[in-house]
Amino acid sequence: MPVRSCGFTARSVALATGLAVASGNEPRIAKRPGTIRVEVGLPGDLSDTRWRAILAILADADRYGHVHARHGAVVWAEID
Repeated sequence: MPVRSCGFTARSVALATGLAVASGNEPRIAKRPGTIRVEVGLPGDLSDTRWRAILAILADADRYGHVHARHGAVVWAEID
């Protein structure tokens, strides 16, 4: 899944690409004042190996989190 930079930093593109590969889903990237946020939906059948890969990728972010919603689980990461 190619991720276009659109003026985003190399670090945010690397984060988005890693999350895309590990999750199998296309990430959403948004610029906010002073930060870039990357979100990706998680599949329901996420293996332990893929979950560990996602956690390793999130560790490179300045902030990250995990949200459960009606439509499924989402992880997010922010880079300053």
